[in-house]
Amino acid sequence: MNQTKKNSPTWKVLGILFLLVVAPILWVMLNKTGIHYSKKLPIYFERELSATGDTIYHTIDDFKLVNQNKDTITLANLDDKLLLVSFFFASCETVCPTMNNYLAQHIYTEFEKDDDIRFLSFTVDPYNDTPSVLMAYAKQLNAHLPNWQFLTGSKSVIYDLALTSFKIPGARDEHNGLFHSNKLVLVDKQKRVRGVFETGGQNDKRATIDAVRALKLEYKK
Repeated sequence: MNQTKKNSPTWKVLGILFLLVVAPILWVMLNKTGIHYSKKLPIYFERELSATGDTIYHTIDDFKLVNQNKDTITLANLDDKLLLVSFFFASCETVCPTMNNYLAQHIYTEFEKDDDIRFLSFTVDPYNDTPSVLMAYAKQLNAHLPNWQFLTGSKSVIYDLALTSFKIPGARDEHNGLFHSNKLVLVDKQKRVRGVFETGGQNDKRATIDAVRALKLEYKK
C-alpha cells in the first residue's frame, strides 16, 4: 500500500506538468484567437447626444469610387464588414512601399481568408493611379479581390475622406498636391473608427492583430 502511494502522481508533479505542457498550449490558443484581448476598443473622435439622449458617434461618409478591377465600390458594398483603411500612391518611393509591404507581409496574411474583413487602400494620386496601375500594384503585393481593394476616383472625395472621415494624421500636409501617411485605420461594422495604428515593427503588428480580433469578438457576444 505504501509502495502504491509512493508511486502515484503528486499534485506537485501535476502542477509541473501543467506548466510545462498545458500552459504553453493555452497561451498559443489564446494569442491565436485574440480571446486574451478582453478590453473593449474605444470609439474615436467627437460624438454628441440625440434628442432622446442616445450617443451619436462619428462615422465615415459614403463614397463612390472604383477598385483595381474597375468595379464601383460604395459603403453598401462593404456592409457588415470590418475595414482596415490606408492611403497611399503607387509612384511613392518612401513611406508607401514600406507601409504596403508591411501590411502585405504581416497583417493581410493574417486575415486574407477572413470574409468579415476588407482592406481598403485609397490612392491620393487618382490622376495617375488608374485601375490598371492599381491592379499591377496589387499583384506585386500578392493582394487579392475582394479582400484587398485599391480604390481610385474623385480626388476631392478621397481627400475629404482622409481629412474628415478617417481623420488621417498628416492629411493636411500636402507635398506637390499629395500627402504621406503610414497609419492604418480600423473601422467597425457601424462605420465608426475604432483604432489608428502605426505600420512598422513587431509591436505594431501585435497591437493591430489583437485589436482586429477584439473587434470581431464584440460581434460574437
